[in-house]
Amino acid sequence: MRFLSSVLLITLASLLSGCGETQEPVRFATPASPPVARVSIPLSSIAVREVSLPSYATEEGVATVDASGAIIITPDTLWADEPSRAVTLRLTSALADATGRVVASDPWPFSANPDAVVEVRVETFIAEEAGRFVAEGRYYVAHEDEERTDHAHKFELIEPFDPARGFPGIAAARAEVIAALAEDIARRGLR
Repeated sequence: MRFLSSVLLITLASLLSGCGETQEPVRFATPASPPVARVSIPLSSIAVREVSLPSYATEEGVATVDASGAIIITPDTLWADEPSRAVTLRLTSALADATGRVVASDPWPFSANPDAVVEVRVETFIAEEAGRFVAEGRYYVAHEDEERTDHAHKFELIEPFDPARGFPGIAAARAEVIAALAEDIARRGLR
């Protein structure tokens, strides 16, 4: 009986001591992409497949890389939305703004097939602690019209940010990178 009372007391004490220390994680959304330059394209509609991100970038926690190359994922600072979904939706929106065309992510919501399908495969997508957000990878554009040439392009985008701004700075730089990718896809891929 004395042993059971001791276990209950220890359990109760640990529960109570943990109550004051528990904090909700902070969540950051990727802001809307900044305005992008309008790019004229010969297509009416574009589908964007879900963006493929590296595994560390699909984590709920915000990933950063230090000078040694170690990737750190914060347990208490999280993205507000599932990262692949958030990046896909922001890219879709930025591509629509850049082209002025009908752009939607998969699953394609319209009855007629899109004129082109864009697939993005990201190899690097991370904030460096020194103040750069880096995105590298490839994107592919497949045209519905067989007379048009399909495209594959490599991209390397770097957006500086002020590390003193913390995670809001990272989120803003991420939005800038997505906008730059949308403009690159419009200029080189959707022709």
